[in-house]
Amino acid sequence: MRPASIIRFEQFYLGATAITVVLQVLNFVGLVGPDRTEALGAAGMLIVLAMSYGMTFLFWYLIARRASNITKWVLVVITVLGVIGTVPLLIAQRQSNLGYSLIVSLVFVLQLIGIAYLFRRDAAEWLKSRGQHGVVDLTAFN
Repeated sequence: MRPASIIRFEQFYLGATAITVVLQVLNFVGLVGPDRTEALGAAGMLIVLAMSYGMTFLFWYLIARRASNITKWVLVVITVLGVIGTVPLLIAQRQSNLGYSLIVSLVFVLQLIGIAYLFRRDAAEWLKSRGQHGVVDLTAFN
């Protein structure tokens, strides 16, 4: 069985992803946020989004289901770089679109909370053992 910290990581990480999907849909139809479809075109934007969410779900799967400690560190680095790159943009944009900036900030907070759960003792031991450490439910094989 997976430890509680891994389950909490999943909840926060997938919750942040769900908010991002809604935000991207609203951004794509032009209701909120900066419109980036002019530079890439609609098809290009959809390709970028598909690749981005493909990586997001791949990271989730490899960490939460396959117990990949390496993927945990890749996710940490990408998230830290994302926060560093996005904070100046949010500060510059906060006056023109405060709601959008607050929602993006909420997404980063949820992601950081989820990642923090990966460093709790039960999650760290489970990831180091590649999913072999922890409570084993023998009734699952009946």
